[in-house]
Amino acid sequence: MFLSGIVLLLAGLVELVLMPAGAPGNAALLCVTFGFIMVFIAGSRLYRGEEHYIQDERTRRIGAYGLSWSWFLTFIVLFGFFWLDYLGVWSPDVGTLSVVLILLMGVSAKAFQIWLFRKGDVE
Repeated sequence: MFLSGIVLLLAGLVELVLMPAGAPGNAALLCVTFGFIMVFIAGSRLYRGEEHYIQDERTRRIGAYGLSWSWFLTFIVLFGFFWLDYLGVWSPDVGTLSVVLILLMGVSAKAFQIWLFRKGDVE
């Protein structure tokens, strides 16, 4: 993952330098972004070591519960956005709605998993 992230990052940087800024089909920023994310995640895993990523049944169960709670919270918030738009209170554009939901899903998933790990176990 680390090497493929470096390759993706370099391909994006080369495309960024060689292609004009407004050229159609320019995926340089996408490649640079995903390459950086892959290098960062793989680098942090290499730095910390693999002992933090050993999964047992409890870890998988807590992860699944955290993700399912995050999905349900996102579903409820999406339902709230529907009613806000339907009643004319607030009508967000697609970009705002996408960013809010993506951040909500990521942050709430990690928050629920941290909370469940501190709680001890799920039943």
